[in-house]
Amino acid sequence: MADEAIKFSRTPYNVTYVDLKGEKQTIRRVPPPKLHDALPTDVVKLTRKKNDDFQEGDELEVVSITERQPNVLQLQKSDGTKTFIDYYDMQLEKKVALRDGVDPLDEPINNKYLLWP
Repeated sequence: MADEAIKFSRTPYNVTYVDLKGEKQTIRRVPPPKLHDALPTDVVKLTRKKNDDFQEGDELEVVSITERQPNVLQLQKSDGTKTFIDYYDMQLEKKVALRDGVDPLDEPINNKYLLWP
């Protein structure tokens, strides 16, 4: 995954289900736009308590983001416990994943010692 960028497509897809009358129904859905900057392997901080295991202020790693629901993130604590949260309940703390083929460590803000005062 070093050279490939993660893309979140908004391509429509069909969902087929059986309704309460027993009839087969097909509907067309479009994934919502991604409204946050987090990517898998990034570190985020919870801004609101979810439960006793996931307190406000906990730093968690983003495990995955599904293409069909890009605003719901699967997070993991250091002990391996996982949960799902909405994007508005977290704050991006540390960018780890590659963005547009550029390592976050190579961003100018991370090389402050090279800048003149």
